[in-house]
Amino acid sequence: MLKASYVLAAAVAVATLVPITLALARIGPEIEIGGQQTLGVYDNAESRIEDARGDAEAVYQQIGTEEIPEVKDYHDILGASVVKRDEAFFFTIDLAGNPNNNTDFETLYRWHIITTSPITNREQQYTIMFPNFARGNSTTDGWYFAVYDETVNTFIVRPTRITEMPEDRVEFPVEDFYIGAPTRFIYWVDVSVRLNGTLGQPDYLMDYAP
Repeated sequence: MLKASYVLAAAVAVATLVPITLALARIGPEIEIGGQQTLGVYDNAESRIEDARGDAEAVYQQIGTEEIPEVKDYHDILGASVVKRDEAFFFTIDLAGNPNNNTDFETLYRWHIITTSPITNREQQYTIMFPNFARGNSTTDGWYFAVYDETVNTFIVRPTRITEMPEDRVEFPVEDFYIGAPTRFIYWVDVSVRLNGTLGQPDYLMDYAP
């Protein structure tokens, strides 16, 4: 069963470069105040989080009812890791299946990053996105990469087409300056599904970690 601590926040932004919109809803786990760590932490060294196999579940994120997408193995997050090599962070989400096999809907893999700006000394939030559009539409199908600055509500990297992913993970290098070149940040990851190209939030949350 999907973890009950997951919540949907209200902030939403929409990309305009790709005809099918990318939803940037602020989705994330509740942060416990009692001192228990509930998020991943990168602290200038390789960091990894784990997640159970088989816990993916289609959880509707809006009011009403919609077609329920079938849960596939590539919706099931097994873990995630981040390591810095030279001037780039390598972000990896391990999956129970091949993410290139998506044939139904837009599937969106996201890293949610919270750090502190060295310039303002204030909290800075980013979303790193890897949307995959179902095959069959030659103008939009395939993989995209984008970086969104949640603090000022603007794209740092607009959705850009990239090559296919490995057979068991979503993995991509991101230049450190896109997220302020931090030496420490907290993070979580999720995968969601959008059923069509209408504006708004992801229709279904499928899994997240930690």
